[in-house]
Amino acid sequence: MRSDKIHRALKQGMNRFEMCQLVAKGVRATHKTGGRFEDTINDALDFLGCHKSDHGSMHPVSSDPGAKSLKPAA
Repeated sequence: MRSDKIHRALKQGMNRFEMCQLVAKGVRATHKTGGRFEDTINDALDFLGCHKSDHGSMHPVSSDPGAKSLKPAA
């Protein structure tokens, strides 16, 4: 089921927004004309669910010394 694939992808440490963005990029890159979008989406979710990625490169930290740092909420 697709929900199992989504939960497996979320366990890799990304949030829902990142997962949706990566699935959309994967579908655009791998979809074949005449094929079903559902199959392409499932393939992208399978890939995200079983491959470890370097999460440090997803959100690069600003090296600007004048940048304000965020404080945690109370």
